[in-house]
Amino acid sequence: MQKVSWLRRLGLVSAVVAVGLATAPMAAHADGYDTPRSATARGAGNTYAAGLAAAEQRARQDVLAVGHDCTPGTYSTLLIYSSPGGGTWVFESTHDAMCVD
Repeated sequence: MQKVSWLRRLGLVSAVVAVGLATAPMAAHADGYDTPRSATARGAGNTYAAGLAAAEQRARQDVLAVGHDCTPGTYSTLLIYSSPGGGTWVFESTHDAMCVD
């Protein structure tokens, strides 16, 4: 009798796990942020921080230009050029985010 009860519990647990796994992908995109957007832009500034911020801001603006509501996303930024005296810093930034259609 106890063996049947154990098998029944195993079956119920398996069914619950299967339902949870089947609905998980739908729940992950239930908020509507299901369209990936990406943009790359360059920005320059007279300091390291200003150049970095300019590149990231332009990349974010380009993503928002096509996706009206987007997650904060991630940035990948690369230093392209810095002048010998340090007066000019140029960066290229790629912004990836999930947006609502």
